[in-house]
Amino acid sequence: MKYSQVGQDKFALDMLNNKRNGVYVEIGAYHSTDISNTYMLEKDCGWTGLSFEIVQDRVDEFNLNRVNRCYQADATIFDYESLFDRLNLPNQIDYLQVDIEPATNSLKALLALPLEKYRFSTITFEHDLYVSPDNMAIKDRQKEVLFGLGYVLYKENVVEPHYGLPFEDWWIDPTVVSYP
Repeated sequence: MKYSQVGQDKFALDMLNNKRNGVYVEIGAYHSTDISNTYMLEKDCGWTGLSFEIVQDRVDEFNLNRVNRCYQADATIFDYESLFDRLNLPNQIDYLQVDIEPATNSLKALLALPLEKYRFSTITFEHDLYVSPDNMAIKDRQKEVLFGLGYVLYKENVVEPHYGLPFEDWWIDPTVVSYP
């Protein structure tokens, strides 16, 4: 069963050979189960992880219904490195979701991550290109950053099902994930 919007959870599992007990970082939790990219990973596959959400009511709902913790934080300026270090997260994290509104904030959150110290085996980055052509600059900057770190763009311009328009890019770390 999938809970994510367009199979982001299945993408992470497929790329990691149905890995059990993986680790995720979810920036933009929104809801504990509804269109959650991490709920199935936690519930069915034993993954642990951290979620971030700026809206306190959403954080409270999430923490009532999930085992893994959601932090109330402004993801664009959060000190991820200190928390990751304190929690002793592995330097290779299995899945990163970056999905906050507006897309400019997704880019700010990506840039706030300690990307030189921590790597992510799979990444989904929501650029919301369908919202505005101006978001092409966000998409391009995301590509510049992730290509510069050696990631491979696995699937570009994933289509949002309701509008049939591109909203997200999916990435892999080729040092961990086999890629044809």
